[in-house]
Amino acid sequence: MENDSSRKILGSVWFWIAVAGVVMLCGVFYFIGSYTAKVDLHGKKASLDELVKEIEEREVLLGELKNKTESQTKEVADIQEELQEMEKEKNDALQIIENKSRAEEEMKELQKQVEKISKELRDLTEEIKTKKAELAAAEGKIIEKKQEPKILSAGFFTVGKDLPVGRYKVVAQSGFGNFFVNSGSKVNIILGDSEIGVIEYVFYADEGDEIELTLAAKFIPVE
Repeated sequence: MENDSSRKILGSVWFWIAVAGVVMLCGVFYFIGSYTAKVDLHGKKASLDELVKEIEEREVLLGELKNKTESQTKEVADIQEELQEMEKEKNDALQIIENKSRAEEEMKELQKQVEKISKELRDLTEEIKTKKAELAAAEGKIIEKKQEPKILSAGFFTVGKDLPVGRYKVVAQSGFGNFFVNSGSKVNIILGDSEIGVIEYVFYADEGDEIELTLAAKFIPVE
């Protein structure tokens, strides 16, 4: 009886379905375990621990790269700031150079004006001196220059050596005596305080003229 029951169970379709299901289920679990235990990493089989380790290493590397990128970004910003400062300094220097060039041009223009005014002043001074000399000549007056007079004692002297070339007013230091130029051919007078002499005498001393004095006389440069 029991054997008949066993045959019926074994022969039952549901029994074999159950057995097949168990076998398939075991195969699926084996396949899943085998698949999850090994994965393809760089073309090689690696365990899950190795994969996790590799991921952690990659995360660390990524963090380092991120920090490095942030550092480089800051360096770039610092460099850009330095470049901006240098550009400002360059512009300031160019402005200074431009101002200096403008000032130099203005100075040159002022110098030209000063030179022009100076020349006009010299011309005007010469014109005034000429007019004064003409007026003095018309009035019979002699204008003394601001040069130091030359005093010559009695004796013989040469113009250009003992006395500079120029126009002079000659007066006796004391007494009276003869005053000759070129042996009397140019000047022949008695100079000094006397009835027949003159108190002063004006003449032009040319280069090489020979002067003869029998008294000390003062030679005053005049216009």
